Amino acid sequence: MTESEHASHYAALGEAEFRELADNAPVMIWRSSETPLRDWFNRPWQAFAGKNHEQLLGYGWAEDLHPDDFNPSVTLYQEAFEARRAFTLPYRLRRQDGTYRWFLDKGAPYYRHGEFAGFFGSCTDITDQKDLEAHQQVLLAELDHRVKNNLQLIIAFLQMSKIRATGDEAKELLESAIGRIQGVGAVQAELHRSATGFVDLAVYLPNLIRASIQAESGNHADLRVEAESINVPFKLASDLGLITNELITNAIKHGGTAAPAIRFAVRRLDGGLLQVSIGDSGKGFRADQLSSGGATGSSLRGLGLIGALAKRCNAELTRTNDQGALVTVILPLP
Repeated sequence: MTESEHASHYAALGEAEFRELADNAPVMIWRSSETPLRDWFNRPWQAFAGKNHEQLLGYGWAEDLHPDDFNPSVTLYQEAFEARRAFTLPYRLRRQDGTYRWFLDKGAPYYRHGEFAGFFGSCTDITDQKDLEAHQQVLLAELDHRVKNNLQLIIAFLQMSKIRATGDEAKELLESAIGRIQGVGAVQAELHRSATGFVDLAVYLPNLIRASIQAESGNHADLRVEAESINVPFKLASDLGLITNELITNAIKHGGTAAPAIRFAVRRLDGGLLQVSIGDSGKGFRADQLSSGGATGSSLRGLGLIGALAKRCNAELTRTNDQGALVTVILPLP
């Protein structure tokens, strides 16, 4: 056998082994050459679609895409192909019995002797995962609805108690409790918007602050925001939301004018730290409030709660005077 014959023999053997592997893989596999037209599909794909190989070639496979997924899926695939970049694409594909199933298509370019040769891709059925996510969304929506109803009921009871209260101190305590529960409701509403398990503080905290300003002063405040996009888990976002709500309420109450200037910033620091700061345009902290770390002073609402929340998320809280009161919270990022 000549050297050329040996090469042809081993090439044919390698091709046969590849086909055997691909046709028995638990996923649907495709290939394209130097053009976006797909030129090969394994047997699981043919069995799923109920079509032969020739019917799937080119863009024949795309004829089984769900109508809502056709344009975005084909467009993203073509863009990734032209850019020679890997892609991950979820879409619904019609099975031979007419049922649509969700798939996650992952494709990547491959090269032969340093030259671009086409794309390989695989599709994994993620229908069960999608169904679970949809069920979880229904449960979360029901939970959010119940939480909101319960909070409104508690607020109504407290408002009735406030009307019946005779002393100014009792009325002030009840009003403070109402404000805090409304703040918890605002935190809950913002957290419910995310379904990923993580929250972007650059979106979440400013939205929460605007809701607090609306509730406390009817938008009579000048808010200035400097926010860096930072994603954190739900639990930490909840704690930071409650801290922020308390600080914003204090800033509005002690901002010095009917329309106080409020400064808010969230940013990353060196060493894997996160910094959140809130300042107002008021008279600032008294000397005893600064020297004690702000732990005393009945004129500031929620100092004990803020301290407890800061301790829970391993945060260092400092109070200074800088064109008004300024509170800074620094904590390690998860």
